[in-house]
Amino acid sequence: MKEISLVVPMYNEEEMIPLFFEEINKVLNKLVDYKFEIVCVNDGSKDNTLSLLKKKRQEQSNIHIVSFSRNFGHESAVAAGIKAARGEAVIVMDADLQDPPKLIPELINKWEEGYQVVNAKRVDRKKDSWMKRNTAAAFYKVISKLSGKTKIPENVGNYRLLDRVVVDQVNLLKEKNRVFRVMVPYVGYKVIDVEFKREERPKGKTHYNYKSMFTLAGNSITSASIIPLKWSFKLGIFLTCLFSVLFVADITLWVISNFINWPLDVIPYDTLAIIFSMFLCLGILLFFIGILCEYVGRIMIETQDRPIYYVDEDIKAD
Repeated sequence: MKEISLVVPMYNEEEMIPLFFEEINKVLNKLVDYKFEIVCVNDGSKDNTLSLLKKKRQEQSNIHIVSFSRNFGHESAVAAGIKAARGEAVIVMDADLQDPPKLIPELINKWEEGYQVVNAKRVDRKKDSWMKRNTAAAFYKVISKLSGKTKIPENVGNYRLLDRVVVDQVNLLKEKNRVFRVMVPYVGYKVIDVEFKREERPKGKTHYNYKSMFTLAGNSITSASIIPLKWSFKLGIFLTCLFSVLFVADITLWVISNFINWPLDVIPYDTLAIIFSMFLCLGILLFFIGILCEYVGRIMIETQDRPIYYVDEDIKAD
């Protein structure tokens, strides 16, 4: 009998735990040809998430609890979960039921057909706010341009199934700036998408706000590509050539108007133009310095070589 692991990061999900296990067990109990391990990663929750998981573990022996010493973030929780998972296939999903458990049988069917990565792809964002829809669309357009040969699938989050071969390869990636939705496409293998409509969160509040969204976008771009660093070089050459041409043209016209007495009212070094150009150049310069600082900061994090999480408790499944 094949074993499949579910990796479920949790942070302050006390309201969702009873609902999550109720829904997930309805689906898993019907899949009698498989054995399931549920790896719940408590990401330093400040509510009763851990105690509720321990209570559920007494009722359900296939639950594996990994509890962090503090909050390390969603990506660290995913990394710990897939490292702890022992199944022949691993499904990563959130506990808020917005990743619908009813999709699991279809993910498994595609895996049995020979696909090693089965992505759950959102097909409807009508319930998202205008801001979230458009920023998400812009993000996927940018990341697709920057990622080069690594094709980042659009509208695919962490909800996906990975074959054990893919899990082992992702675990071998040692960077500290981990972005699961970039790392999986990077290792490759045979991929297919399964489309779904995302459900409403039934209880509790989402922890994925605009700050988290922009942080994820920044981490994804810097982990997927160094092209933004090359932009500054190319733009610097362009601006240097542009201002050189304008400067030479301005001087030439000034010389013509003063020494050949052409009827040209040319004022070289126009004050407003110079001030505008200075602020424009300064803004562009600061923008690219900011990009450079992002990469330098990530270099510092990598060279520190600190663990991306610490485990306080590890209660394995039977």
